[in-house]
This record gives sequence, structure tokens and C-alpha cells, in this order.
Amino acid sequence: MNRRRVLTVLGTVGVGGLAGCLGEDGFEYVAEPAVIPSAADRGYEVEGPEQLEFNETLEIAGVSQDVHIRTWSSTYVSDDDEASVFLFSTPDVSIAGVSANPLARLSGADLIARVLNEGLGGADSDGGIQDVEAEDELELTVLGESRTVQLFSAVVDLGEGEMPTETHDGDVEGADGEIPITLYVLSVSHEDDVILAVGLHPEMIEAGDDIQALLEAIEHPAELP
Repeated sequence: MNRRRVLTVLGTVGVGGLAGCLGEDGFEYVAEPAVIPSAADRGYEVEGPEQLEFNETLEIAGVSQDVHIRTWSSTYVSDDDEASVFLFSTPDVSIAGVSANPLARLSGADLIARVLNEGLGGADSDGGIQDVEAEDELELTVLGESRTVQLFSAVVDLGEGEMPTETHDGDVEGADGEIPITLYVLSVSHEDDVILAVGLHPEMIEAGDDIQALLEAIEHPAELP
């Protein structure tokens, strides 16, 4: 799989399309960072956490209010099995009963999968995530509590000219740049933030136990180095 290409698109889909106009006044909310400290010990390359800012304009009692949201984002990537985990910590805030954070409103697993699909494919003829289907769910202990993680199957279409993935046995799978993948979607509220995590790996690679262990190792709030 062209891992870097998938990472670039996935890493921006959650926030890039949600930004509004930045105003001088309004509300501002900042999340506490979430990290997976054990990821590097498991051989994962770590990018982040980095702070992302996006803005939302809400109509509250007929008055427009600018809301500025600061979210933390981290990416964990394994070169060995092409598994990845994308981790977001974003403020869980409401104003006059209206959720002020568009990213937090993506807590439903179906909606998250749909956004990933649109961001990686959909109208993009060069490729993306297609055929997202809910498959199962599992229970993991995350941040000290039992949490539900939803599993999806999907296909990454890398477009023409991309090399298919080669398995550990040397067999080539994913002809024409289409790679079946498994998605793990976690969305939980913790303290004053929403923790969103999306893990994925090629279906032919047995990396599920590794991704589950990473999800269970999430720490929040975390001190930055």
C-alpha cells in the first residue's frame, strides 16, 4: 500500500474540511493531548502530537458566535505491517445545548467511516477508501473503562500506477491498486475532551492484536515531552 499517501489524506480528513472563518471574538476551547507512549517500543513511527486549530460559526439565539477549537492529533505507523493508528483529542463542549465542535459530533462510528470514505475516495478519481461496511465490534479497556470499538471492512483504491501490497510470504495481493483493509473506530468522552482513534491495516496482514494493544495504551491527559 502507498502508506504515505493514505496517511496524508486520512490525517487531514478529520479537520481540514471543517474549518470556518476565524473571528477576533468568540469562544475558544483547547483539548488536553492524548498519546500512546508504548507505540515507539512496538516499532511504530510517531508523528505528533501536534496542535490543530479550526473554527466554527454557530447561530445561538439568532446571534452568530465564532468558536475556535484547538485539537491534538498524532499518527502512529508501522513499517513492518503497514498498520496505522490516527489519534485525536478534541474539546467536548456545548453552547446553549449546541455542540460547538464539529469533530466531536463525529462520535458515531458510521459517520466517522463515511467521512473517511469521502476524504480518501468518493469523488477523488485518484483513489480512496471505498465499500465501507460495518462488520463487528469488540470491547477494550481504554482509559480505565470498558469501551466499544467498532470494526469495518473497506477497500483502499490507490489508483492507477500504484504498486499492490506484497504479503510476508511474498504473494502479491490487491491487483490494480485495490487493497482490502480493516478499520477500528473508537470514540469516547474522557474528562472534558472527546478521544477519537482510527486504526487500520491491510486485511491480509495480521495486525489486529497490535492495534488493539495500542488503543488500550492511550493516555489522556498526557504531558508533552
